[in-house]
Amino acid sequence: MGLSASVKGLSTITIILIVVISAVVGGIISYAFTIAYYTDVPEKTTLAITGIYIDPQNVRSFNITVLNPSYSPGDANITRIALSLKNGTRLYNVVETRPSIKNGLKIRKGESLNITCLKLEANMTFSDFASEFAGEKILVHVFAEESPAANMEAKLPYVKIDITTDFNPKVSFKRFNITLTNSILSEVNLTVTDIYPGVSFGEVYPDFRLNPVSLQKNETVCFQFKNASWYEYVQFMLSVHTEQGYVFRKEVKVGTVHAAVQSVVFDENYTDFFKVTVYNFAESTSPVNVKEVRCVLENGTMLTFDCNLAELPPNATREFMFPWNWKEYRGKNVTVAAYFAQEFETYGYRAVTPPPVILKILDADKTFNLRDNERFNITFLNHPSSLRTVNVTRIVVKQTGEILNVGDGLVNPNSSKTFCCIFNWAGFLKSHGRNLTLRVYAKDTQTLEEYTFDFSFMLPVAELNITTVEIATLGETRYLNITAKNLEFSLWNITLSKVIIEVQGLTEPLEYMLPKEQVVVRVGGETVLLCPFDWQKYMGRSVTVTVVAAEELVKATKTYMIPNTLP
Repeated sequence: MGLSASVKGLSTITIILIVVISAVVGGIISYAFTIAYYTDVPEKTTLAITGIYIDPQNVRSFNITVLNPSYSPGDANITRIALSLKNGTRLYNVVETRPSIKNGLKIRKGESLNITCLKLEANMTFSDFASEFAGEKILVHVFAEESPAANMEAKLPYVKIDITTDFNPKVSFKRFNITLTNSILSEVNLTVTDIYPGVSFGEVYPDFRLNPVSLQKNETVCFQFKNASWYEYVQFMLSVHTEQGYVFRKEVKVGTVHAAVQSVVFDENYTDFFKVTVYNFAESTSPVNVKEVRCVLENGTMLTFDCNLAELPPNATREFMFPWNWKEYRGKNVTVAAYFAQEFETYGYRAVTPPPVILKILDADKTFNLRDNERFNITFLNHPSSLRTVNVTRIVVKQTGEILNVGDGLVNPNSSKTFCCIFNWAGFLKSHGRNLTLRVYAKDTQTLEEYTFDFSFMLPVAELNITTVEIATLGETRYLNITAKNLEFSLWNITLSKVIIEVQGLTEPLEYMLPKEQVVVRVGGETVLLCPFDWQKYMGRSVTVTVVAAEELVKATKTYMIPNTLP
């Protein structure tokens, strides 16, 4: 009886369990068939970004997690990842990832994938992006073939440093300071590993090249650069790099100075000194101080001359006179440069000292005489600073090659000699015009070295003479009555162009322009010129009258005394 009761109880429980299980299974089956009418399964793959991780301690890259949900109809192929500012319109494409998406990155249905993003576009890393837009809200976009983009918002770490530069052209072009301050609001402490100031330098303190420099939040560090070179720079880009991957940039504009050696003069009359002119250009932003001038001779010898830190403002020149007996250093190069207290120097200016032999012409305007156009007399001076006696061997007409014979041609230093040369220069004038160049050949009597000297002349064509100057009155107008004559031995008719009257006691001369090409005076002829002139105001004074011809170098002058009283 006891066994029968137990079996009966077990059978009852079994039946109850079977009924419950049947009800549950039936309900699930019924729900599945019913819900199908109300649920829309996606027709295309829909990716989702489930996480974005940006490490404030390392912004060289960032990580994203992308999910292809299990309910997607199939696998997905990621082809592009981009960033944008939340309120911006520009997309920054990610061009380097791990794993690479260059040829598409497959993500299976129901699979989640971690992607590390390293570089944005061709000229921007994520370090640049995170540093430039510190603290900004951004959107990450993931694109796949035949799938809508997956988007997720994130925030960049706020890490900022303030960059202050001190490039002072008044102090030095080889030293400068860069001061960095890590913002009190920065999320991390920084370690400076590199500073690229945009110019070359030799030393820096503290030296980040040897040991990275810590820059705590709200801390300031000044970097002092030496043995640098920023002369002639106007602007450049400065960048600061940190161990945490941040890159901070600043465009620096600096005051500039441009100076040069403008001229070097070796005066042949004074061989015991020379002159150097230094110019500070108008565009310079500050004055400079000339410390010294250095001269390098051909053999490498350097001569240094102190300038006592002479100040030179912008758009100003200063001439320096330095003692040096250069008499024996002749016809040789001297490279001259100016050095400044601001630790820069000019480019070398190459000058040449006067030659060992200096031949000049005395009374050049009297070399050719209209009264004798078949010959001329030329007087050579061997300059007092010349080192050698020379022998003038020949004179050549440069335009025609005609050789003019000379006699005894020896000319000692500080002496002169006149040579008479047979030459029909009137015939030359007709065929070649007024400009004549004579090349003179002279040989050093000791070394036999030959020197050449070119002398240019404008040949005379006429001689003008003022024969009379008188006062005159016609009606109520007063005049100067001037008679001008073209002398008989002139070669050309001349055309008078103006009359200049200088009155004793007046600072400005009076000029009268004659009608153009109207007053022609033939050879041997004369003309009378009436110039309006209130001579009554200047009675008892002298006047100097100059009549000028259109032909160059043809003019005549005569002084006339206005009477004190009229006859």
